[in-house]
Amino acid sequence: MSLRFASFAAVSVGLLLTGCPLTDHYQLLQQGAAGADTAGSFGSLAGGEKSVVDAGEPELGGAPSVTAGTGGSEPETAGKAGCAIACSTGRACEANRCAGGWVATAPPPSKLVARSKAASVAMGNAVFIWGGLDNDGAGLANGAIYEPRRDTWTLLPTDPGSPTARIMATAVWTGNGSNKVIVYGGTDASGINTYKDGAIYDPLDNSWSPLPINPMTSKRSAPFGYWDGTRAVFFGGLNGANMVAAGDRFDLKMWSVSTNMGDPGPLGYSAIAVDGPAMFLQGGVIGTTRQDKVYTYTSSTDRWASLSKGPSVRTGAFGAWDGAHFVVWGGQDDNGLRNDGKTLSGTVWNDMSASDVLSARRIGFRRSGWAFQVEPGVIAMLGGQTSISGSSGGLASDGATYAIASEEWTAIPSWPSQETHEYGIGVWTGEEFVIWGGRDQNVSTLTGERWAP
Repeated sequence: MSLRFASFAAVSVGLLLTGCPLTDHYQLLQQGAAGADTAGSFGSLAGGEKSVVDAGEPELGGAPSVTAGTGGSEPETAGKAGCAIACSTGRACEANRCAGGWVATAPPPSKLVARSKAASVAMGNAVFIWGGLDNDGAGLANGAIYEPRRDTWTLLPTDPGSPTARIMATAVWTGNGSNKVIVYGGTDASGINTYKDGAIYDPLDNSWSPLPINPMTSKRSAPFGYWDGTRAVFFGGLNGANMVAAGDRFDLKMWSVSTNMGDPGPLGYSAIAVDGPAMFLQGGVIGTTRQDKVYTYTSSTDRWASLSKGPSVRTGAFGAWDGAHFVVWGGQDDNGLRNDGKTLSGTVWNDMSASDVLSARRIGFRRSGWAFQVEPGVIAMLGGQTSISGSSGGLASDGATYAIASEEWTAIPSWPSQETHEYGIGVWTGEEFVIWGGRDQNVSTLTGERWAP
């Protein structure tokens, strides 16, 4: 199966910030790591950092379609002479190829207000959005599903089982098999009270049910989340100003807590990627000390292992799984922003070629910066923070793709609106990257745009 499967969103399973699994899971573990688990550390947050120093409105009567090419009106380019494929709305088709680049998303329904710090994930080729912070500083308890192929929005229901209002929660899609979205954690609008609860959305009956409570699970704001094929894993995150160690796992029936054998504790802001049940991290920070260590956690066996070191000490690097390699680029060290990187295959790290199209930058924790596999052997990096001046740092609106075999960089132009989309949602669906909402000039926006290669 191609990279349309896991935590980085895809047509078959789902996305959350970087990397997607194939059927040949554990490539890095099979080829390397000496087959031995070692007591060591592991990253706790999804590739970003705060600072170590510092059209008509859809009805609610039914669930939205999330399968490719079904439901809604036929894309306008379908059936055009010379085309045997249907392109998403707004993309021309010539010689059986849909046009790439950026196009604007349709405006959302009026009941979906502008927001930042919402939970999001790809569910099939659609984008799920829930919660967030409105312009008045209030937490939101509503959301919608956006379908790029039809360029349509469908409001999500609010019922007794839906999550309470929250910001910085994490959403995980469980894939086509069970076809659920799990929303977990986050905080209230003030950021003071951190949650350890959530809810499950079922698109088949368009309803919510609350997550069961487990006293062993941790309160987590903005944990990294992914579906490993049988369970959702929520790792790291924050509880107030403190990083949270270990992970909580939910198999749609009960919770379990990851082993602490080999768990490094509260290591945060690592480059991160996922290949099925295997999660890879590089770098990060413990306390105020940046790291260069590399770790993996295999959720199916609940085991930690350390891998050979590669990139230098850094935090907030972009991380992605390209189908066969763990890719780490950029980030920040004690001297400033980085514009270099390496790829790991087995136990061997190889330098990435220097880029003349992508400036030095880091992922700002849930603020800006996304990395994902476009196709096997090709990853994309978009956005990110181009300054180390904390909350006042500049945010990029451009990016680039990198082909591992040819070591070729290709620029991705800035998204058309030039809005920063600070704390907006960014989701790769396996076909298009959708960026929506967030703040621009400290005001939440309803603007959205989507990119295809």
